[in-house]
Amino acid sequence: MLHRARLIPAVLGTVAVALVVSSCGMTTDEESKSEKRDFSYSGKKLSIRATNSSVRLKPGSGDGKVHVERTLKGKAGDSGNSEWSLDGSTLTLRTDCNGISLSCEGSYTVSVPKGATVALESTAGPVSAKDLAQPLDIHVKDASADVENVSGKLGMTVSGGNASATGITSQEFSATTSNGRVKATFGAAPRTVTASAGNGNVNVTLPKGGEKYRVTTKATNGQAHSSVPNTKDSDRKIELKSQNGSVRVDRAE
Repeated sequence: MLHRARLIPAVLGTVAVALVVSSCGMTTDEESKSEKRDFSYSGKKLSIRATNSSVRLKPGSGDGKVHVERTLKGKAGDSGNSEWSLDGSTLTLRTDCNGISLSCEGSYTVSVPKGATVALESTAGPVSAKDLAQPLDIHVKDASADVENVSGKLGMTVSGGNASATGITSQEFSATTSNGRVKATFGAAPRTVTASAGNGNVNVTLPKGGEKYRVTTKATNGQAHSSVPNTKDSDRKIELKSQNGSVRVDRAE
């Protein structure tokens, strides 16, 4: 029995050593690098194509350039795993790590040229935009879109995520989601609002004021509510609908 008792600690010690060695062999690559690049640009419409990357849009200048900042984390920083390039009026932003990687993230901040119309298509990456005055058309697949303080014509089409617009003063606004909610809050009275959801709620909050609207709300499998009177001869239009979800339009309190 004495020999067996001495053997157990020895075996446990061997196991402990093995666990330590195994733990030391597991590594995670969380290193990141940030860099900037300026692209010469002279067009009136900037198209952005993004893949597997988060994209943030902010106001730029009229200096004839598109300013881009990016941060690459983990394997995204390896050669060939990311791309940022401008071909004509199309800016391509891509992050793509092949094989097994514990960390692979790419985030881009684009300073949009002053006065340029923006069309953004993003796949598998969230999109945000703030303080833009020009027309903005956003298409996002497998992620969400979040817009704040935009004043130009605004369109949002989102598949597999939410569409959110806060404090916007756009006169024309449209938003569509297939699987996600639409939420829009206005800082100024719009002329046209069209929003729909396949599977999700639609909520619109209009600013205080005496403006009148033609209001249409429809919820096929949900509840539709409007605290804003429907004025049939108004030139301002609110049209909201959801297939599987609730619809609501109110004025700010």
